[in-house]
Amino acid sequence: MTFESLCKIVDGKPLNTPSVNAYDKIETKAHLIKRGDLFVGNDKEAITKAIENGAYGVLHDTDTIMIDKEIAWIKVDSTDDALIMILRFSLLKSDSLFFYFPPVEYALLKQIIKKDKVIFLEKDVHKNFKKILETDNSSFFISKEEDFLQKVYPEFITYHDRDQSLIKLTHQTLFLSSFTYDDIHYEDIKLPALFLPALNRVLHYLRESQLDFEIEKLTFLESFQPLFVSNKLTPKAFGDSEHVFIVHEDSQQMLSSLSYIEDFAKWAKILLFLPSKEKISTCTTLHYYDTLEEVKDIDLNSFNFILILANYNKLSSLLEKNNNENSVSLF
Repeated sequence: MTFESLCKIVDGKPLNTPSVNAYDKIETKAHLIKRGDLFVGNDKEAITKAIENGAYGVLHDTDTIMIDKEIAWIKVDSTDDALIMILRFSLLKSDSLFFYFPPVEYALLKQIIKKDKVIFLEKDVHKNFKKILETDNSSFFISKEEDFLQKVYPEFITYHDRDQSLIKLTHQTLFLSSFTYDDIHYEDIKLPALFLPALNRVLHYLRESQLDFEIEKLTFLESFQPLFVSNKLTPKAFGDSEHVFIVHEDSQQMLSSLSYIEDFAKWAKILLFLPSKEKISTCTTLHYYDTLEEVKDIDLNSFNFILILANYNKLSSLLEKNNNENSVSLF
């Protein structure tokens, strides 16, 4: 593409008259730049590296020193917005299909779908840019980021619920579900029954789209992960303790989980453990924390379930550290 055409697409301002008038492809990582490419970014060291690797142009949104006036320098209001404009232009004649799914359905799809035909988009514009441009025109794109889809491909498809139930629940515990689907029985799947309606929607979509999947790959979602602990707040194997953290990433999902647990285990003593910036209204016992280290102050004898809004890996690492600190040294 010529730099003149690019400027029209991204509403860019050319800062010089280069000795080259076109580029081969676009890169946002300097180390991937090859001779003839356009580099998009603002970092001074990255720009220098890109030019050393043979970049024919630099597209940026900050004041930058033109260290090589032989190549094209183009300034835009926002490099992220420019990437989105380029994507919109490139998709004008595309036969690709874009689907929006809410976070839970999106997470279920990522677990069970065979990904040879499907590309999952994230929140990162740069990663999405590369994924979309480097695939053919008949790909399936799935995202939970509705705002991003609205900007890039407003004709995206929102998959709606279907009345028919494809799943028959045969047994459940608080954390595990057994059910039949398509005359196959799945035993003790690590998916609480709370999420079976979402799984039903996903299975309808996969059927209608004729995409391959493997239900047996289902496991606990990031939005609902149980972490069993001892009285000394050290990690235990699944089901080996009467005390369990249920880790969430989203406060609304936490409230759904709370309702589910209160209905299923009316005897349960529950604590909500939230960052100070989160404020919710509930009759359940609440603790607002400033640092995750405050989990060590919880009186586990008073609670069976601690619903916590945090990063699972960070909490798990903290409890493992606690385990090491409680271990008796032999030396």
